[in-house]
Amino acid sequence: RPEAGATAVCFIKHTNACGVGVSGGCSDHDRIEAYRRAYVGDPNAAMGGVLAVNFDVRPEFAEVVLDSLPRWGKAAGAGAFFVEVWIAPSFSDEAVALIRGSKREWGKRVRLLAVGDMGVEPHASELQYRSIAGGMLVQSPDVLGLNEEQWKVVTKRTPGPRELADLRLAWLICKHTKSNAITICKDGMLIGNGAGQMSRVMSCRVAVWLAQENGHLAERGATAPSDHGTMEQGEDGGGAVAASDAFFPFADGPRVLIEAGVTALIQPGGSKRDQETIDLCDSHGVAMIFTGARHFRH
Repeated sequence: RPEAGATAVCFIKHTNACGVGVSGGCSDHDRIEAYRRAYVGDPNAAMGGVLAVNFDVRPEFAEVVLDSLPRWGKAAGAGAFFVEVWIAPSFSDEAVALIRGSKREWGKRVRLLAVGDMGVEPHASELQYRSIAGGMLVQSPDVLGLNEEQWKVVTKRTPGPRELADLRLAWLICKHTKSNAITICKDGMLIGNGAGQMSRVMSCRVAVWLAQENGHLAERGATAPSDHGTMEQGEDGGGAVAASDAFFPFADGPRVLIEAGVTALIQPGGSKRDQETIDLCDSHGVAMIFTGARHFRH
Protein backbone atom coordinates (compact mmCIF):
# COMPACT_ATOMS: atom_id res chain seq x y z
CA ARG A 1 0.00 0.00 0.00
CA PRO A 2 2.06 2.96 -1.27
CA GLU A 3 1.51 6.65 -0.80
CA ALA A 4 -1.97 8.02 -1.45
CA GLY A 5 -2.79 8.41 -5.12
CA ALA A 6 -0.14 6.00 -6.39
CA THR A 7 -0.96 2.99 -8.52
CA ALA A 8 0.74 -0.16 -7.26
CA VAL A 9 1.13 -3.74 -8.48
CA CYS A 10 2.83 -6.55 -6.58
CA PHE A 11 3.78 -10.17 -7.28
CA ILE A 12 4.22 -12.31 -4.17
CA LYS A 13 5.86 -15.72 -3.76
CA HIS A 14 6.04 -17.52 -0.41
CA THR A 15 4.86 -14.31 1.32
CA ASN A 16 7.75 -12.22 -0.08
CA ALA A 17 7.45 -9.63 -2.83
CA CYS A 18 9.27 -10.72 -5.99
CA GLY A 19 7.97 -7.95 -8.24
CA VAL A 20 6.64 -4.48 -7.38
CA GLY A 21 5.85 -1.56 -9.64
CA VAL A 22 4.37 1.84 -8.87
CA SER A 23 3.23 4.75 -10.99
CA GLY A 24 2.23 8.23 -9.91
CA GLY A 25 -1.24 8.46 -11.49
CA CYS A 26 -4.40 6.40 -11.84
CA SER A 27 -4.90 6.33 -15.61
CA ASP A 28 -4.98 3.16 -17.70
CA HIS A 29 -1.45 3.98 -18.83
CA ASP A 30 -0.28 4.30 -15.20
CA ARG A 31 -1.82 0.95 -14.33
CA ILE A 32 -0.22 -0.82 -17.27
CA GLU A 33 3.16 0.79 -16.56
CA ALA A 34 3.02 -0.18 -12.88
CA TYR A 35 2.19 -3.74 -13.94
CA ARG A 36 5.00 -3.83 -16.48
CA ARG A 37 7.49 -2.71 -13.85
CA ALA A 38 6.28 -5.35 -11.41
CA TYR A 39 6.39 -8.13 -13.99
CA VAL A 40 9.71 -7.42 -15.71
CA GLY A 41 11.40 -6.94 -12.34
CA ASP A 42 11.67 -10.74 -12.22
CA PRO A 43 9.37 -12.44 -14.76
CA ASN A 44 10.49 -15.94 -13.81
CA ALA A 45 9.72 -15.41 -10.13
CA ALA A 46 6.33 -13.88 -10.99
CA MET A 47 5.18 -17.16 -12.54
CA GLY A 48 2.86 -19.09 -10.25
CA GLY A 49 2.62 -16.41 -7.62
CA VAL A 50 0.00 -14.11 -6.14
CA LEU A 51 -0.81 -10.92 -8.05
CA ALA A 52 -2.15 -7.94 -6.09
CA VAL A 53 -3.22 -4.55 -7.45
CA ASN A 54 -4.64 -1.57 -5.54
CA PHE A 55 -7.22 -0.59 -8.16
CA ASP A 56 -10.42 -2.04 -9.61
CA VAL A 57 -9.78 -4.47 -12.45
CA ARG A 58 -11.44 -3.71 -15.78
CA PRO A 59 -11.27 -5.69 -19.06
CA GLU A 60 -8.50 -3.53 -20.57
CA PHE A 61 -6.14 -4.27 -17.71
CA ALA A 62 -7.15 -7.91 -17.45
CA GLU A 63 -6.21 -8.42 -21.09
CA VAL A 64 -2.74 -6.97 -20.47
CA VAL A 65 -2.15 -9.40 -17.59
CA LEU A 66 -3.34 -12.37 -19.64
CA ASP A 67 -0.88 -11.42 -22.38
CA SER A 68 2.09 -10.89 -20.05
CA LEU A 69 4.25 -13.63 -21.54
CA PRO A 70 4.09 -12.63 -25.23
CA ARG A 71 4.03 -8.91 -24.43
CA TRP A 72 7.09 -8.81 -22.14
CA GLY A 73 7.99 -12.20 -20.71
CA LYS A 74 9.53 -14.01 -23.66
CA ALA A 75 11.84 -11.11 -24.46
CA ALA A 76 13.03 -11.21 -20.84
CA GLY A 77 13.70 -14.95 -20.95
CA ALA A 78 10.57 -16.21 -19.17
CA GLY A 79 9.38 -19.66 -20.17
CA ALA A 80 5.78 -19.46 -18.95
CA PHE A 81 3.35 -17.31 -16.97
CA PHE A 82 0.34 -17.86 -14.76
CA VAL A 83 -0.91 -16.66 -11.40
CA GLU A 84 -2.61 -18.74 -8.72
CA VAL A 85 -4.39 -15.88 -6.94
CA TRP A 86 -5.33 -12.39 -8.14
CA ILE A 87 -6.22 -9.79 -5.50
CA ALA A 88 -7.89 -6.43 -6.18
CA PRO A 89 -10.45 -4.12 -4.58
CA SER A 90 -12.98 -5.36 -7.16
CA PHE A 91 -13.33 -7.05 -10.56
CA SER A 92 -15.91 -5.87 -13.07
CA ASP A 93 -18.24 -8.52 -14.50
CA GLU A 94 -16.71 -7.90 -17.92
CA ALA A 95 -13.20 -8.45 -16.57
CA VAL A 96 -14.22 -11.71 -14.88
CA ALA A 97 -15.83 -12.94 -18.10
CA LEU A 98 -12.68 -12.08 -20.06
CA ILE A 99 -10.41 -13.85 -17.57
CA ARG A 100 -12.58 -16.97 -17.32
CA GLY A 101 -13.10 -17.16 -21.08
CA SER A 102 -9.47 -16.59 -21.99
CA LYS A 103 -7.49 -19.03 -24.10
CA ARG A 104 -4.95 -18.94 -21.27
CA GLU A 105 -5.82 -22.00 -19.21
CA TRP A 106 -4.75 -20.38 -15.97
CA GLY A 107 -7.48 -17.77 -16.41
CA LYS A 108 -10.12 -20.47 -15.92
CA ARG A 109 -8.74 -21.59 -12.55
CA VAL A 110 -7.14 -18.51 -10.97
CA ARG A 111 -8.74 -17.46 -7.69
CA LEU A 112 -10.07 -13.91 -7.97
CA LEU A 113 -10.28 -12.20 -4.57
CA ALA A 114 -12.18 -8.90 -4.36
CA VAL A 115 -11.12 -7.46 -1.00
CA GLY A 116 -12.64 -3.98 -1.05
CA ASP A 117 -10.84 -0.87 0.15
CA MET A 118 -7.10 -1.51 0.48
CA GLY A 119 -6.53 1.85 2.14
CA VAL A 120 -7.89 0.75 5.51
CA GLU A 121 -5.24 1.09 8.20
CA PRO A 122 -4.40 -2.11 10.13
CA HIS A 123 -5.36 -2.18 13.80
CA ALA A 124 -2.43 -2.03 16.21
CA SER A 125 -4.56 -3.83 18.82
CA GLU A 126 -4.76 -6.99 16.71
CA LEU A 127 -2.35 -9.74 17.72
CA GLN A 128 -0.30 -12.06 15.52
CA TYR A 129 0.25 -15.70 16.44
CA ARG A 130 3.09 -18.04 15.50
CA SER A 131 3.17 -21.61 16.77
CA ILE A 132 6.44 -22.98 18.15
CA ALA A 133 7.40 -26.31 19.70
CA GLY A 134 5.67 -26.48 23.06
CA GLY A 135 3.98 -23.12 22.84
CA MET A 136 2.93 -20.07 20.87
CA LEU A 137 4.48 -16.70 20.13
CA VAL A 138 2.05 -13.80 20.48
CA GLN A 139 3.09 -10.36 19.27
CA SER A 140 1.58 -7.08 18.17
CA PRO A 141 1.74 -6.34 14.44
CA ASP A 142 4.18 -3.96 12.78
CA VAL A 143 1.88 -1.10 11.79
CA LEU A 144 4.59 1.57 11.48
CA GLY A 145 4.36 3.43 8.19
CA LEU A 146 7.08 5.47 6.51
CA ASN A 147 7.45 7.62 9.64
CA GLU A 148 9.57 10.11 7.68
CA GLU A 149 9.63 12.67 10.49
CA GLN A 150 12.16 10.41 12.24
CA TRP A 151 14.41 9.92 9.21
CA LYS A 152 17.87 11.42 9.38
CA VAL A 153 20.40 11.83 6.58
CA VAL A 154 23.73 10.77 8.10
CA THR A 155 25.99 11.20 5.06
CA LYS A 156 27.49 14.24 3.40
CA ARG A 157 25.20 13.85 0.40
CA THR A 158 21.42 14.11 0.64
CA PRO A 159 19.33 11.82 -1.61
CA GLY A 160 17.93 13.44 -4.73
CA PRO A 161 14.19 13.47 -5.53
CA ARG A 162 14.22 10.29 -7.64
CA GLU A 163 16.34 8.46 -5.10
CA LEU A 164 14.05 9.57 -2.28
CA ALA A 165 10.97 8.24 -4.08
CA ASP A 166 12.69 4.90 -4.63
CA LEU A 167 13.91 4.82 -1.02
CA ARG A 168 10.32 5.17 0.19
CA LEU A 169 9.29 2.28 -2.03
CA ALA A 170 12.22 0.10 -0.97
CA TRP A 171 11.55 0.76 2.72
CA LEU A 172 7.89 -0.25 2.39
CA ILE A 173 8.75 -3.45 0.50
CA CYS A 174 11.53 -4.31 2.93
CA LYS A 175 9.11 -4.01 5.84
CA HIS A 176 7.11 -6.95 4.48
CA THR A 177 10.10 -9.11 3.50
CA LYS A 178 11.42 -11.87 5.74
CA SER A 179 14.66 -11.05 7.54
CA ASN A 180 17.42 -10.71 6.84
CA ALA A 181 15.96 -8.46 4.15
CA ILE A 182 17.70 -6.27 1.57
CA THR A 183 15.50 -4.60 -1.03
CA ILE A 184 16.85 -2.89 -4.16
CA CYS A 185 14.63 -0.54 -6.19
CA LYS A 186 15.12 1.69 -9.20
CA ASP A 187 12.75 3.93 -11.17
CA GLY A 188 9.60 2.87 -9.34
CA MET A 189 10.21 -0.87 -9.43
CA LEU A 190 11.64 -3.65 -7.30
CA ILE A 191 14.70 -5.07 -9.04
CA GLY A 192 16.14 -7.36 -6.35
CA ASN A 193 14.82 -8.67 -3.04
CA GLY A 194 17.24 -10.58 -0.83
CA ALA A 195 14.98 -12.35 1.65
CA GLY A 196 15.39 -14.73 4.55
CA GLN A 197 19.16 -15.18 4.50
CA MET A 198 21.08 -16.04 7.64
CA SER A 199 23.52 -13.11 7.28
CA ARG A 200 22.83 -9.59 6.09
CA VAL A 201 25.74 -9.54 3.67
CA MET A 202 24.35 -12.69 2.01
CA SER A 203 20.98 -10.97 1.57
CA CYS A 204 22.89 -8.13 -0.13
CA ARG A 205 24.55 -10.60 -2.49
CA VAL A 206 21.24 -12.29 -3.31
CA ALA A 207 19.50 -8.97 -4.02
CA VAL A 208 22.37 -7.81 -6.25
CA TRP A 209 22.49 -11.14 -8.09
CA LEU A 210 18.75 -11.01 -8.81
CA ALA A 211 19.02 -7.44 -10.11
CA GLN A 212 21.95 -8.37 -12.35
CA GLU A 213 20.38 -11.63 -13.52
CA ASN A 214 17.31 -9.75 -14.77
CA GLY A 215 19.35 -7.02 -16.46
CA HIS A 216 18.59 -4.18 -14.05
CA LEU A 217 22.13 -3.68 -12.73
CA ALA A 218 25.41 -3.93 -14.60
CA GLU A 219 27.74 -6.78 -13.74
CA ARG A 220 30.27 -6.06 -11.04
CA GLY A 221 33.10 -3.83 -12.19
CA ALA A 222 31.18 -2.19 -15.05
CA THR A 223 30.85 1.04 -13.06
CA ALA A 224 33.48 2.12 -10.57
CA PRO A 225 32.06 3.18 -7.19
CA SER A 226 34.28 6.27 -7.26
CA ASP A 227 32.24 7.56 -10.20
CA HIS A 228 29.62 8.70 -7.67
CA GLY A 229 32.01 10.83 -5.63
CA THR A 230 31.46 14.22 -7.27
CA MET A 231 27.67 14.53 -6.87
CA GLU A 232 26.28 17.69 -5.29
CA GLN A 233 23.86 17.94 -2.37
CA GLY A 234 20.38 16.75 -3.33
CA GLU A 235 21.53 15.56 -6.74
CA ASP A 236 20.28 12.14 -7.84
CA GLY A 237 22.99 9.51 -8.04
CA GLY A 238 21.42 7.89 -11.08
CA GLY A 239 21.74 4.41 -9.64
CA ALA A 240 19.56 2.04 -7.69
CA VAL A 241 18.68 2.41 -4.00
CA ALA A 242 18.61 -0.23 -1.28
CA ALA A 243 16.80 -0.75 2.02
CA SER A 244 17.81 -2.93 4.95
CA ASP A 245 15.17 -3.97 7.49
CA ALA A 246 17.71 -3.86 10.34
CA PHE A 247 21.09 -2.21 10.85
CA PHE A 248 24.22 -3.31 9.02
CA PRO A 249 26.52 -4.90 11.65
CA PHE A 250 29.52 -4.33 9.38
CA ALA A 251 30.29 -2.30 6.26
CA ASP A 252 30.60 -5.46 4.12
CA GLY A 253 26.95 -5.46 3.03
CA PRO A 254 26.89 -1.81 1.98
CA ARG A 255 30.15 -2.38 0.10
CA VAL A 256 28.51 -5.16 -1.95
CA LEU A 257 25.60 -2.83 -2.77
CA ILE A 258 27.77 0.17 -3.64
CA GLU A 259 30.03 -1.89 -5.89
CA ALA A 260 26.90 -3.01 -7.76
CA GLY A 261 25.82 0.58 -8.45
CA VAL A 262 23.59 1.49 -5.49
CA THR A 263 23.79 5.24 -4.85
CA ALA A 264 21.48 5.63 -1.82
CA LEU A 265 20.73 3.49 1.23
CA ILE A 266 18.06 3.46 3.92
CA GLN A 267 18.38 1.49 7.15
CA PRO A 268 17.45 1.80 10.85
CA GLY A 269 20.96 2.50 12.11
CA GLY A 270 22.06 1.51 15.59
CA SER A 271 25.12 -0.65 14.96
CA LYS A 272 28.31 -0.15 16.98
CA ARG A 273 30.02 0.17 13.59
CA ASP A 274 27.63 2.68 12.01
CA GLN A 275 30.47 5.14 11.47
CA GLU A 276 32.33 2.62 9.29
CA THR A 277 29.30 2.39 7.01
CA ILE A 278 28.87 6.18 6.97
CA ASP A 279 32.53 6.65 6.07
CA LEU A 280 32.23 4.08 3.27
CA CYS A 281 29.20 5.88 1.84
CA ASP A 282 30.88 9.28 2.05
CA SER A 283 33.98 7.98 0.29
CA HIS A 284 31.83 6.97 -2.69
CA GLY A 285 29.33 9.86 -2.68
CA VAL A 286 26.50 7.56 -1.58
CA ALA A 287 23.59 9.01 0.39
CA MET A 288 22.25 7.18 3.43
CA ILE A 289 19.24 7.64 5.71
CA PHE A 290 18.76 6.28 9.22
CA THR A 291 15.07 5.67 10.03
CA GLY A 292 15.44 5.04 13.76
CA ALA A 293 13.09 2.04 13.55
CA ARG A 294 13.55 -1.46 12.25
CA HIS A 295 11.25 -3.96 10.54
CA PHE A 296 12.48 -7.39 11.56
CA ARG A 297 10.02 -9.92 10.11
CA HIS A 298 10.08 -13.62 10.91
